Amino acid sequence: MKTLQPGVYAPLPTFFDEKQEIDYESYRKHLLNLATKGMVPVCAGSLGEAVHLTPSERTSLIKFIRNTLNNAGLETTPIVAGVGGLSTRETIELAKAAAEAGADAGMVILPAYYAASLNADPEQVIQYYIDICEQSPIPILLYNFPSNAGGQDMSSAVIEAVIQQAPNLAGVKLTCGGSMAKLVRLTATISADASINTSRPYPFLLLDGLIADLTPWMGTGGHGTVSGIPNFAPKASMRLWELLNRGTLGAEETEERIRLQAVLSRADVAAVPGGVRAMKYALHEMHGYSIYPRRPLLPLRAEEGEEFMQALEELLVVEKTFE
Repeated sequence: MKTLQPGVYAPLPTFFDEKQEIDYESYRKHLLNLATKGMVPVCAGSLGEAVHLTPSERTSLIKFIRNTLNNAGLETTPIVAGVGGLSTRETIELAKAAAEAGADAGMVILPAYYAASLNADPEQVIQYYIDICEQSPIPILLYNFPSNAGGQDMSSAVIEAVIQQAPNLAGVKLTCGGSMAKLVRLTATISADASINTSRPYPFLLLDGLIADLTPWMGTGGHGTVSGIPNFAPKASMRLWELLNRGTLGAEETEERIRLQAVLSRADVAAVPGGVRAMKYALHEMHGYSIYPRRPLLPLRAEEGEEFMQALEELLVVEKTFE
């Protein structure tokens, strides 16, 4: 398995053709466009339409990604795969299948169907992740995303309990309200307990689900982002990451960092409501990739798509300056 490091993690959309089959050619082009710039691919997540994929399609994607990366000389690039299911047993099976296919870590969101029952007793949530981590052959990332988990929002206390009891938990991704406050509390917990990092093969990762606040996130002890925006602007995103990790900056670089963060933040605000449909419309317009989500989702109407492209215009202009 490849080691997970701080960085920019790219949640890849799963492209489909008109017949609803996976469009591997669009996938290959997009994967290489991002991975060759230093991003870590995340497949079968929220933007990857994980719930629209069969188990065999998930493993086929992972194998395809691994082969594509290896053939491009990117053998050391790790793969993170969404492995969340509707039950503990299903999630463990998906994690084992992902490991066999070549994934280096699994990302697990809470199951949404029985959200009300899970919310009734947080111990169920804690036990869910403990059980998965104990039986998964690959490290697990806890994914807190209430919008796609039936409104379930894990508190920092719940997350801390999982961290303390599940050594195979490699990190968290927070796409939730109050994520900065949770980051502050989680950072304090990790700083106060050295065993959290020493009991793991590599340091625990605290990843932001939105690039909109990456600058303060990194300044508060965070380790990177898993954001959809780098799909549109990989060069601008990686330039911001570079500046945030450079140390002391001169006046011009400081101004550039502030400007890039503002542009990426505005794009993030525009992109989140559109979700995967808006992402596929934009990537189709930009690169000619397949525009189709898997049904029941339908492509954006032209007027909706053009409105979204206008919202991205500032970001796309900035991205072109790096070409």
